[in-house]
Amino acid sequence: MKLAADLTTLFQELPFAARFPAAQAAGFAGVSLASPYDGPVQELRDRLVMSGLIFAAMVAPPPNYTGAAQGFAATPGGEERFQRDFKRMLRYAEVLKPGAIEILPGPEGETGTLLRNLRWATEAAPKRVFTLAPRPGGSFLQGYDQLAEVLEAVGADNLGLCLETATAVALGAAPEAVAERFGVALRHVSLASAPDRAEPGADGWDVTGFLNRLEAAGYKGWVSADYTPKLTTAAGLGWMPSAPVAAPKKRKKQAG
Repeated sequence: MKLAADLTTLFQELPFAARFPAAQAAGFAGVSLASPYDGPVQELRDRLVMSGLIFAAMVAPPPNYTGAAQGFAATPGGEERFQRDFKRMLRYAEVLKPGAIEILPGPEGETGTLLRNLRWATEAAPKRVFTLAPRPGGSFLQGYDQLAEVLEAVGADNLGLCLETATAVALGAAPEAVAERFGVALRHVSLASAPDRAEPGADGWDVTGFLNRLEAAGYKGWVSADYTPKLTTAAGLGWMPSAPVAAPKKRKKQAG
């Protein structure tokens, strides 16, 4: 299982440059950043290389520095802006090579606009993997039924689901059930407990069992730890597997 530390929320007790080696020392194979746009992209790439880490995930489009809500893939009349900011995002993605890029549809819009933008995006960058995630209360995508309809309508192999476990619980769905429902369309997983997005398992959820089920189902994407530690990051890593999670082995039938 490929575990990544989301440096947007983890290791905040350390200076930014120190978070990379800290994540590697804690046992993470990669890191994710919601917004890698704040500094020189090559400098960020150098930090990854020096720490032996892989870049797991990022969010698009870049932040809106005017104070407006981030994301406008579903906003009618915003196609030109979407394409312009998408191309800017790709310049970062070409250097960082993220495992997945979550596209934010924005707080409001219409399905037709979202579908047109997603079709354009997946065709414009066929080698990149894109994801969508419902965000109740703050996104045009409010639930998994709606998201499933969008994925089917776009029909792109490089577009799938970002499963945020805390969001799944908030929507009344077990993360295991959501993962099983979407199957191969599951392209990224984000771990946090519900409802306060603390350490995975703080709510009694069986994190190891969930990771084992993902592994057994053949999931190959990244699992990002994206939560707010109650104390320090290092003090709350008890949920992490002490060894790579392995799929259950089939027992051989005994002769006779």
